[in-house]
Amino acid sequence: MLYFHNGHHQQLLSMQQQCKQATSVGDLHRLAFDIDSFCHYLHNHHTIEDKHVFPSIARKIDISHLEAHHKQLTQLLADFKNCSNRLKQLNSSNKDISAIVLDTTSLVNKVSTLVNEHERAEEQVIAPDNMKKWFTESEMRQLFQT
Repeated sequence: MLYFHNGHHQQLLSMQQQCKQATSVGDLHRLAFDIDSFCHYLHNHHTIEDKHVFPSIARKIDISHLEAHHKQLTQLLADFKNCSNRLKQLNSSNKDISAIVLDTTSLVNKVSTLVNEHERAEEQVIAPDNMKKWFTESEMRQLFQT
């Protein structure tokens, strides 16, 4: 899980950097592609967690805070996808893109904050010391299929 979380973090840092450096419609089109890619991979990641990992954990401990994050993320990612679609609609007649860059930067930062907070909370829940409190070694192997 840490591997994927680190990948999400790096993607978000890259998008934040792209926002700082965006000076053209082409830059924003490339950012839109990265937003779409990020949304796709994060959605797949959360689908796996929601279907295969966290239901078993939820039977033993309260993870409502993680579920609340997922609800917030669902809405924020819909906003992110809409942002990407707006960026794709830009054409060379959009000379002054500074307001668009500011709005996009704000959204990228919101997504980054929530995703990073959420993934750190997940990592705390599945930390080995915590898991050993609630699950036998056999249950952990089955849960993470090792």
